[in-house]
Amino acid sequence: MKRWLVMCMLVLLLVTSGLALFPGEKVYACSCVESDVQERLKTQTTVFTGEVVNKGHSQQSKNDGMLREYTFDVDTAWKGVSAKKMKILGSDGGSESCGIQFEKNQSYLIFAYQNVLDHKLHTNLCSGNVPIEQAGDDLKLLGAGKVVSKEDFGETNDGQNGPLYLILSGAVVLLAALAIVWVWRRKKRI
Repeated sequence: MKRWLVMCMLVLLLVTSGLALFPGEKVYACSCVESDVQERLKTQTTVFTGEVVNKGHSQQSKNDGMLREYTFDVDTAWKGVSAKKMKILGSDGGSESCGIQFEKNQSYLIFAYQNVLDHKLHTNLCSGNVPIEQAGDDLKLLGAGKVVSKEDFGETNDGQNGPLYLILSGAVVLLAALAIVWVWRRKKRI
């Protein structure tokens, strides 16, 4: 009996010391850096108010966990809006993983950033999004935005920042043309 008790104590000692020496993977809860609405306006790619007109299905992303696509009918824009309807990918976890949920037919003040991997607009709990009913102070600080209509842009943006791609494409074409002219002139001199 004593031998059995000693063996149990040794096993228990080994298990507890193993847990102490090799702890499991650390898990971090969502932690957002506080920022005011003016700072979010400067740092985010897109800022607008709009109503959720479509709530897509949750899908696994390669790098960002679960994402859900939301389509917003934009009312007022402050920055980065290129269509009357904007598609935004929202982190679809719980608040502990910085996830955010938008409800269909509800209006929100939205702050979204362009993801460097997929070039689409993303948002999460830390972006500063709020239901329109709670956005009064933020809207005052943002000032007058531009009221958006279909005639201003087009009907839908797929979540990619179109004007940026047009500018970059134009710059590449211009640089290629300048390089061709430079090479042609240099050969002409020789």
